[in-house]
Amino acid sequence: MEQPHDRLFRLVFADPEHAVPLLRSALPAAIAETIDWRTLTRCPPLQHGRKGKQTICDLLFSARLGSGAGLLLYVVLEHKSKSTRFDALQMLEQVTAVLRSHRRAHPDEPFLPPVLPIVVHADQRPWASPLQLRALFDLDHIPAGLHRYLPALEYALDDLHQQDPERLRQRALTVFGLCTLASLQFLPLARRDEATFAAWVDAWLDVQQQAARLADTVTGRELFDAVVEYVLATSDLPYPVWSRVLIRRLTGSPMKKFVSTLQQLRNEGRAEGKAEGKAEGKAEGRIELLLRLIGHRFGAEAAQSAELRLRTASTDELDGIAAKVLDARTFDDVFAD
Repeated sequence: MEQPHDRLFRLVFADPEHAVPLLRSALPAAIAETIDWRTLTRCPPLQHGRKGKQTICDLLFSARLGSGAGLLLYVVLEHKSKSTRFDALQMLEQVTAVLRSHRRAHPDEPFLPPVLPIVVHADQRPWASPLQLRALFDLDHIPAGLHRYLPALEYALDDLHQQDPERLRQRALTVFGLCTLASLQFLPLARRDEATFAAWVDAWLDVQQQAARLADTVTGRELFDAVVEYVLATSDLPYPVWSRVLIRRLTGSPMKKFVSTLQQLRNEGRAEGKAEGKAEGKAEGRIELLLRLIGHRFGAEAAQSAELRLRTASTDELDGIAAKVLDARTFDDVFAD
């Protein structure tokens, strides 16, 4: 099953609009300047290695060099707590599959295209695996004359662990590109602590609000939903804690879009069977009634602030709110413990 971080990364950076700024800033300037980024095009992810063995690439692009020659860029997201010593060997297998697929598709071409492997590493620990395949050999005990006959491969590494938030902001990424990398790298640190999660929301609030505004477009809606889905999947905090943090920070259109996506994801996760569907419908009706009552008693702004809390509340919590809403003196009394 595809993991949330993989889905978010592929969905956002499969689009050259977002991939170009990422790759240009990830590669050494001397290499990035040789690529005609206007020609960047995504290739099919399914590649075939030896004897037709299928390999699924995270992201594979084709582009032209300034000289007119072709180039393939193979981009991998590594989102794991511990890299392995033999990552370069796995990379060699993937690159070989890409080259074999190219050979089958272009049997008359006398040369293979260069394949540039790029690892984007998002995690709290630095990347520790050797970047060169030859580092996997015990070169100190292999005669120097044999070194030239050993397979050679080196991949480019974009280690987000080495980039603080300010440096990440300076990479001239698109809004969704920045939002994605900020979520992948920094959000897991806040998965269990309310204060840390609140600090993450505060640090990236401007980017989240920009992403919410872009959600009005067709493609932007899908990307924004993917970001929210990843935020939900990453956090171990209970929904009431989510509500408390987000209500204090998100207002207006961004909050409405977040609530809409949150409700949709929760519905998808819980919609199993008619009985459950009926219960969900009753809860929705109860929420709408409570929103009208709160709006009537405390104003439209109070109802807007209450919406996220109500939509993430359990049935018992809704019953408690309903019991207090008519007699509460202030809006805060409605949600007081």
